[in-house]
Amino acid sequence: MDTLTLYGADGSQHRAFINQERISTTHMQGVGSIAGMKTIQLVDGTPLNYVDDQTFKNAVTGELLSRTPPTK
Repeated sequence: MDTLTLYGADGSQHRAFINQERISTTHMQGVGSIAGMKTIQLVDGTPLNYVDDQTFKNAVTGELLSRTPPTK
């Protein structure tokens, strides 16, 4: 699980977790898994939607959060 800091338009900071799901590929010849879908959510569990490499959208409030802090 990776963590990152995201910033709101007002400069507020938000911590988020990126979780990489694993898909089981276990079969008669052995145990295995492959990488599945990534999910991202704030520390309080609020889901985020991917917009682009730098931007995520809060699925509840619609607020856009960026990896880079806003310029003043």
